[in-house]
Amino acid sequence: MQSGQQRMRKVCIMQIMAETKSLEELMPMRGNNAYIIPEYQRYYSWGEEQIEQLFNDIQQEDPGYYVGNLLVTNHRDSESTVDVIDGQQRLITLSLFLLAVWEHATKFMDEPQKDSGKYISEEQEELIGLRRDIKRQLLLEEKSRMPRLQLLEPDSNGYQALLGVVFGERPVKIWHRTLPKRYKYISQKLFADEFRTPEELQSFYNKLNSIITLRVKVTGLEDALTVFSSFNSKGKPLTLLDLLKVEFIRAGNEYLHQDSDEVLRSWDRLMSEFSDQQGNTNDAAVTQFLLNNYDAFENDSRSSVTKGKALRYYQRLIDGKYKKGEDYLRTMVRRAQTFAQIVMPERAASEHREITERLSKLGKLESTQLYPLLFFLLENRSWLDLDAKRLSTLLDAMVAFYVRRNITLVPKSSNIRAMMLDYIREIQSKKLKGDDVVRCIVGKLGALPQINDDAVRSALLESGMYDKNKNTTRFLLIELERRLPGSDLFNKATPDNLDEYDNKTPRWTIEHILPEGANLPEWWKEAISPDDPSNAGEIQEQVVHMLGNLTLTPYNSNLKQLPFAADPPYQEGEANYVRSKRDYRRDGQFVGLRENLKLNSSLTEPRQPIDEKRDWTAADIKRRTAELADAIVELFDFPEVEAPGDSAVESHLSKVTDPKAS
Repeated sequence: MQSGQQRMRKVCIMQIMAETKSLEELMPMRGNNAYIIPEYQRYYSWGEEQIEQLFNDIQQEDPGYYVGNLLVTNHRDSESTVDVIDGQQRLITLSLFLLAVWEHATKFMDEPQKDSGKYISEEQEELIGLRRDIKRQLLLEEKSRMPRLQLLEPDSNGYQALLGVVFGERPVKIWHRTLPKRYKYISQKLFADEFRTPEELQSFYNKLNSIITLRVKVTGLEDALTVFSSFNSKGKPLTLLDLLKVEFIRAGNEYLHQDSDEVLRSWDRLMSEFSDQQGNTNDAAVTQFLLNNYDAFENDSRSSVTKGKALRYYQRLIDGKYKKGEDYLRTMVRRAQTFAQIVMPERAASEHREITERLSKLGKLESTQLYPLLFFLLENRSWLDLDAKRLSTLLDAMVAFYVRRNITLVPKSSNIRAMMLDYIREIQSKKLKGDDVVRCIVGKLGALPQINDDAVRSALLESGMYDKNKNTTRFLLIELERRLPGSDLFNKATPDNLDEYDNKTPRWTIEHILPEGANLPEWWKEAISPDDPSNAGEIQEQVVHMLGNLTLTPYNSNLKQLPFAADPPYQEGEANYVRSKRDYRRDGQFVGLRENLKLNSSLTEPRQPIDEKRDWTAADIKRRTAELADAIVELFDFPEVEAPGDSAVESHLSKVTDPKAS
């Protein structure tokens, strides 16, 4: 018999049930499993980059790929319905993938059949079955139209509208809302480009259903928060780095007769290239190095190596290198010094400031898909005859490409990486050097029709920028401030601090002039929809994240939902004024929209003084977006590269060494 103390100890133990579940088990075709997003959770917030990364992982990894954890608690007393505590963004995205498979299966069914008799073809039967299965996965019951995944408002309205297509309803065009907008990206960009045949679609559906998540179920919210914290604690499973370290020790011992200490010293030198002053290694940077090292120098395929397959590929590579007598770990230590300049340019002791500055810009643009080519060029710069001027030209072209790509969202990330591998192969096969390398890369990037001037302008004018990519938006605003014509706010007495941080928080943050978020104050409703204030929320959703509605400020938290202008207005001599965004003033200085930023000069029509502008409307936002779009296509144009013998390359090379051009 147990003692009373033992029984009490058992009662106090947290009850946790952890199971690996495939998507097919999480969202089964039969059963009443349901998932509720509780009121205290966030709305759906994943951007295109996160969605595309998950899509690429499912496409490129083997079936049964592990995508992450799902933390849940029972909803009230139900055993089959749970509240989602962590993992809701991924779960919603997976359900949108299922819906996109259903939609594209329908499109294939609508295509004319080769045998147009009265019988349904075998292919159509399979598509009918696939659609039936997905409908069951997405819905608890067909009669009530109750979705298996129950979201918060306003996500719920958009999700329900999207699900209407499985009942034969015409799609509701509410693309300005976040969740439907992301679904449009999935269906019209990711799926439309990827699946050309029903067989390809079926293959993806099978992979999608096979993905694995660790579903952790606890009894209550308090326990869930404890488990959530432990997910993010310092405890780590074995990583690719740990496993590769073992492989290098084994190969060094077996083939080169190195003792373990010698191998570990080389390994520590490799890790030190990606470590801070306290010796903490940036594991993500090392993993990036390993993947890009393989793609840039060892991969003879157009397909990029994935984290899931990297260990197997490296095991084969290490064996081959060490059997031939090459100490491949030493080779990697040398290459790591180069790659560290790419991912941590601020630490690079480069004698060429213009190179470091351009590498820093590429980092801010999250241009990781360029890394194989960039790594290849920097590591081989000597025998490729790439001096600082030629490298600057190449980096300018890459910055221009990624600015334009992050605005238009094409080409897809996976396609960019494949392009970079193609460029490497072409340089190698044609034995290009010097200006020929510059002509090859700049010419190819600049010729892509998806990112031409018209495509960039169209993307900026038709949709938001901030909700598409916050980091690129911040980069653009800072670059515009530095490079637009006009008087500078900064000088020797007041140095440029646009990139500086205070306690990990940017000193300058992005300000939405028309505020984002629900519950617009009445003055803003009347400003953007004077004829029908009840329609203001709809207009706000359409224009609030456009580039023309954004500026920079160090006082974002103070401005919040203040009106553009207010009565009484600022009176000359007032040291402090806090009633409007336009006239916000601290200690005798304008720090709101009247601050002397070049960005703020476009808030008004030409020659209109800012103190005479009383309101800020959707028309103002669109006008200013068009002006900034024109500036962007000009500032981020591609260097002119002409045929051999022309002087265009040299002309650009002379410009990029001018400090003002940096």
